[in-house]
Amino acid sequence: MRETSAWDTMPVAGQDVPGAQVGADQAVDLALREAGGGRLAGVRVAREFGRVSYLVQFVRGTWLCTATVDARTGEVTAVLDDGARLPTPLDDGRPAPGLGGRAVLRTDLRTVWDIRGAADDPAVSYVATDSGVAVVVLRPDRARALSLEAHLATGFGATRQVAPLPGGVAGATADGRVFRLDRDGRLRWETRLPAPPYTLAADQAGSRLLIATNAGAVEVDAASGEMRDAGGGPVRAAEYLPDGSRLLAGHRGDLILVGANAEPRWVWTQGECPERLWLQDGRAYLTGEGGLKEVVVGEGVVARWSEPTAETVESAAVADGRVFTCAPGSHVSRHGYATAGYDGPVAGMPEHPEVLAVVRPDGDEPWLLVGHRSGLLSAHVVN
Repeated sequence: MRETSAWDTMPVAGQDVPGAQVGADQAVDLALREAGGGRLAGVRVAREFGRVSYLVQFVRGTWLCTATVDARTGEVTAVLDDGARLPTPLDDGRPAPGLGGRAVLRTDLRTVWDIRGAADDPAVSYVATDSGVAVVVLRPDRARALSLEAHLATGFGATRQVAPLPGGVAGATADGRVFRLDRDGRLRWETRLPAPPYTLAADQAGSRLLIATNAGAVEVDAASGEMRDAGGGPVRAAEYLPDGSRLLAGHRGDLILVGANAEPRWVWTQGECPERLWLQDGRAYLTGEGGLKEVVVGEGVVARWSEPTAETVESAAVADGRVFTCAPGSHVSRHGYATAGYDGPVAGMPEHPEVLAVVRPDGDEPWLLVGHRSGLLSAHVVN
């Protein structure tokens, strides 16, 4: 006889599930990974002939599905279509998804490594380049909507990451430096890191910077460039939460929430190498092996968007009910946010996209700003 029970909230690993070696949070991630993506709808526990399993129900496009996960081994033993189709119609013969109006800017930038919207001007974005930071302006009401305002050469070589700050931008270089420029390109300070950086993030006030390195998560004072804290194990990606705590992703995908006193407050293990990490609308988003994941901090993954033709998603963006993922150098794909449905590669995208960012140049309507391998920049209306 099979018995089932539902959880009002997702339990931590093994909590109140006798015989379980895998927690419900891990079971959800395993189920969505096996299914190639989806959004969590609910979790139940089933017991049959002494065997304990999780029944993970999720939405994938227009279908409601259930995955069975062995609570002892973590093996996904079945993924079944529940026979319930969501009311959203799906025309399998529809053309490839497109975007709205487009602006293209051809530059002499050899490579675009990162793009972030400015902290104090919605029309301005900062671009990490092989020799510094480019300042790009998007004004859709002008005849030349996308323009290169300045290219700020630092003399430090390639800038791999940028983080907007009030009145300027911080950057992290391939050779292990972090620096700050003001809006006019003047160097405020430059600091050597204990190891080359992977990611760079600023807190909400723009007073602190957090850099993920193999020497640990390094915190830097954004006003002076002084290193406040460094240490711990290697970190692949790092981000601040609104309360000032830090979310750290290790090379094997472990997420650790660290409080102000450096005490671990939550640990989540998922086993896939991350690339980028950011916070948006109260959720954490993590790109890397297996696609893009949406994580509720303190609980676990609740949605996953995958690229059918690529094992890794390095860059992604979320805006107005749509999700965009980038298979580096190949294409940009569009997905549904609410149902994690895969719409396909975006038609009309210039070749070799590398990095994505969402900007709102008029403060409202979202645009997808894309950096391409050749140094080309393109902007596309999301809706």
